[in-house]
Amino acid sequence: MNYSVKLADTAKQDLREIAIRIAQKAKDIEVAKKFVLELREECKELASLPDRGAFPKDRILRSSGYRYIVYKEYIIFYLIDNERHIVNIMSIFNAKKDYFRVMRKYI
Repeated sequence: MNYSVKLADTAKQDLREIAIRIAQKAKDIEVAKKFVLELREECKELASLPDRGAFPKDRILRSSGYRYIVYKEYIIFYLIDNERHIVNIMSIFNAKKDYFRVMRKYI
């Protein structure tokens, strides 16, 4: 059974910030749009395989049910709602960041 994939407001804001950063760095809005679309597609793929993500090493995040996948140099954190068949994308950020510091706001 396929799940629906929903982006939390925080994940939508993350995508906006990623697009701005890439557009400024590349000096090309089209490059930024293309990459954000790639990230969104990666999220959509969780609809058919929601369990494919890894559990974080942090025990608090793991016990809260968080999983993550990596796309290029970005981490996509999500929660699975098995009762409603929904994958909730919570946050998307550069893998160079300390993920526990970023994710602390969710626990």
